[in-house]
Amino acid sequence: MNIFLVILLLLVAFWKSDWRNWEKYYPSMLYIALAASFYELISYEEFHLWEFEKSLFLSGFKVHLVHNLIVNPLVVLLYLSNYPVKGKRFFYSAKWIIGFWIIEWLASNLHVITYHNGWNLGWSLLFLIVMFPMIRLHHVNKTVALPLSVAISILLLMMFQYI
Repeated sequence: MNIFLVILLLLVAFWKSDWRNWEKYYPSMLYIALAASFYELISYEEFHLWEFEKSLFLSGFKVHLVHNLIVNPLVVLLYLSNYPVKGKRFFYSAKWIIGFWIIEWLASNLHVITYHNGWNLGWSLLFLIVMFPMIRLHHVNKTVALPLSVAISILLLMMFQYI
């Protein structure tokens, strides 16, 4: 499923993203890649809340690497480069949140992703409700988004008894 997801995402990204202005979205692409990599770093030994399972062609580490360095940045590029200038911003973000949640629901039912330490699909939905607006906030105002991201991360670490 991971390889299928990457191929599908690459095709959609090449078709629908604003590649001429990719530099405009690059800081937010790095933001999401760094955030995902930071999660991997702190959860490496024993504290995963969710875990991508290895696939036929990719080890667990490589699955995470593909998601952190390819999937997540491409999602940011697609999301931001098609973000409405005016109008239906709420519905645009809601489509992304629901779409991501459905993909995760499917992945969890296929055991491509597993949950640990109290995390579940409900927490994932709440995370997505925060994540997509944070990506947009980072794109328009990094000085607010970065400290807010740190605060949210610390709150999650405390809620799930990591610290």
